[in-house]
Amino acid sequence: MADDNSVYRDLFFEESDDNLQTLNDSILELEQEPDNIDLINSIFRVAHTLKGMSATMGYDVMTKLTHKMEDMFDLFKTGKMKVNTDHISLVFKCLDKLQELVDDLRDDKELEESQITDLWNELDRVESSAGAGESEAKSTAPVEKHDEGALSTKFEYYDDADTDVVNDAKADGMNAYAIAIRLDKDTMLKGPRVFLITEHLEKDGEIIRTEPSADLLENGDFDTDFRMIYLTRDSIDDVKHIIESNTEIDSYIVEEFKEPTAEEEKAEEKSETEEKKAEAKPAEKKKPAARPAAKTQSTAHKAKNQMIRVDLTRLDRFLNLVSEIVVYRNQLEDATNRESIDEIRDSLEQVSRLTSELQDLVLKIRMQQVSVVFSRFPRMVRDLSNQLNKEMKLEIIGEETELDKTVVTELSEPLIHLLRNSADHGIEDPETRKKLGKPEVGTITLAAYQEGNKVLITLSDDGKGLKPEIIKASAEKKGIDTTGMTDREIQMLVFHPGFSTAKKITNISGRGVGLDAVQAKIAELGGSIEMDSKPDVGTTFIIKLPLTLSIIQALMVQIGKESFAIPLDVVERVIMVREKDIMQTSNQEVCKFQEGLIPIIRTDKLLQVPSSSSDKKYAIIVKIGKQYYGVLVDKMIGQQEIVIKKIDPMLQKIKKYQGATILGNGSIALILDVNAICNSRQ
Repeated sequence: MADDNSVYRDLFFEESDDNLQTLNDSILELEQEPDNIDLINSIFRVAHTLKGMSATMGYDVMTKLTHKMEDMFDLFKTGKMKVNTDHISLVFKCLDKLQELVDDLRDDKELEESQITDLWNELDRVESSAGAGESEAKSTAPVEKHDEGALSTKFEYYDDADTDVVNDAKADGMNAYAIAIRLDKDTMLKGPRVFLITEHLEKDGEIIRTEPSADLLENGDFDTDFRMIYLTRDSIDDVKHIIESNTEIDSYIVEEFKEPTAEEEKAEEKSETEEKKAEAKPAEKKKPAARPAAKTQSTAHKAKNQMIRVDLTRLDRFLNLVSEIVVYRNQLEDATNRESIDEIRDSLEQVSRLTSELQDLVLKIRMQQVSVVFSRFPRMVRDLSNQLNKEMKLEIIGEETELDKTVVTELSEPLIHLLRNSADHGIEDPETRKKLGKPEVGTITLAAYQEGNKVLITLSDDGKGLKPEIIKASAEKKGIDTTGMTDREIQMLVFHPGFSTAKKITNISGRGVGLDAVQAKIAELGGSIEMDSKPDVGTTFIIKLPLTLSIIQALMVQIGKESFAIPLDVVERVIMVREKDIMQTSNQEVCKFQEGLIPIIRTDKLLQVPSSSSDKKYAIIVKIGKQYYGVLVDKMIGQQEIVIKKIDPMLQKIKKYQGATILGNGSIALILDVNAICNSRQ
């Protein structure tokens, strides 16, 4: 794309992201206050700004869609069209499409008018109906009709996580099938019929995705067709036999599951566009199956060009500190020339003070409020509520809490997964909640607050919780021994790779599916995740994260003749132990601590470092989750503030080191990953 305004592109992208987020927030508010004319005027102004920016940059496709959306806001302003849920959903579709266009531009993709044709026509239809009155406008809502055309195994929505699950299953010798089933159009009890079909299939395998979602299928809220991805060791003929054993099935397809290719996606989009133009019957364009992959690419691209807004007062302070350092640098040079030791010492003290202040200020400049991530979740919960036919609300607390920019950026993915789990498998449907004596509207609470040098983020729901007996049965079915486990230990099995507590996994999430990935991501950020769940009361996830990833307080220790750093935030205390204090149990070494025994980690053996022959050792007491460990070292050097540096990828694979730091004498010390070391104790 020829672009004469490339110098303004970064500014355009930043402003567009902000304006689209503002519109998302405002439209959510408008749904609750449809008659708020001041809010409508504010929305109109932001949309107008977005249109003007697009036109200035010469992005005609984006300008055209924004202008059409602006016409809809104008109808709201003049009262010719009333705000209702259908209109709000249509506006949200426009905002999603506009964000997609911005991401395409960011990735240097040329925009095509075909990208917005269907949505533009749908807007035109709704706006044209406004003249016939609100009752006619409401008729734009989708009308239920029987499924027509050939039965298809193509999924309307596709999640990259499915590919990972399928690949893991295939590596384990299993088969993956795409199944499409059409029930007889006269079937009276569709929900129970689907239940019987899936029940028969799950005796010999596992369903990892359904379309429509599991809730809709169980309630019979679909027409005649549904699809699923099925993992089993059975042959395709065996699967067909299972399906044929059920009644009230009009037709079905069973074929090997294949991830949609980019070529198929383009062909499908082109076919749909041509068909709709020919019929002149605009309808909602379904999201292409492989679209999430494009989003991932876009996100990765954006990560390379991260920007952060800085409070001007902080920049002023930054400039003043640098100016002072320059003054004292000049004094040092002058004192050195005159060989005045006292003046050199005084100037060095001032430079030391200023560099500490400068370091603290730079860390603050890197800080970003978690609201940057949290702000997208109200819209997400609104969409999930409509999609799952559940009533739920999201409460956000402490969104002004600050974290390092890097942490905030990486926090989005795990929080989205946890939130989807709460919405899909935590919050019950209104009828069930009513029977349990709960409010019909479920509550998901997302909170953030600072505690010392850490930030705690909690995500809780007042839903069904995790029932140990269900998890125990599922674990034993997968060959996991639960003998002697407490209820809490059984609940924590949801973090086991590939573990699922859901009978059927929907296209939103499956409680337990991917929680190991969430745990891995949090650990990668130097944090930890805990869970507390009570059946029929709710589930709470507690995420603990460091304020910054660049500079930390560390305990410097010596193992043999080598120096190492241990992050201070995991250290509870230090005690002295001798060899006689260490006892051998059947499977590990332990020592007394408080009122019990804790495992001992011999770091010299674990890291293969020649140890001191001294009988006296120091045990660094650390707490990982609910368990204490004693990490043995030979000498204590002291507490020190260190700068974390990345290490070679080969060392990263060992999973015993968080990074490295450069000491005052110029030598390098590795930073121990205490979590990994304790979990892989020998």
